[in-house]
Amino acid sequence: MREHLVVQLPAGPLAVPRPPGLHRATYRRLIRDYNRVLGKLAELPRRRLWPHLRKAYQRQLDNRIIRIRRVLCLSTPHPRAKPWYRTTEAALYLGISAKTLVRWTDQGLVRCHRAGFGAHRHDAVAELARVRQCLD
Repeated sequence: MREHLVVQLPAGPLAVPRPPGLHRATYRRLIRDYNRVLGKLAELPRRRLWPHLRKAYQRQLDNRIIRIRRVLCLSTPHPRAKPWYRTTEAALYLGISAKTLVRWTDQGLVRCHRAGFGAHRHDAVAELARVRQCLD
């Protein structure tokens, strides 16, 4: 069974000071979105869903939380120590969807390695660090 990155989330509503340079209205909107996404994550186990849909919703909500945490200057997950990452792990590390990462790779914005035509994509840790630094 494959492991994926797990975001450590607080149990209650988020209450952090506003980062310098962030507009008050934007800060309030992000806090509201963060708490709303936490509520959706909490109710996800009670919803009747197919397993692949549950996993997709989980991943979407995790990515949204990572993006909000990055804007609020909070900690985000780091990939496990290995030289190459599959597309889904790399996308979770960057806080974007896997489709966005594939699109960026096709456009040449992100470099990846493929063993042959139609083979799986593998992203190097150094490349992910470069892209993450550009996103911050």
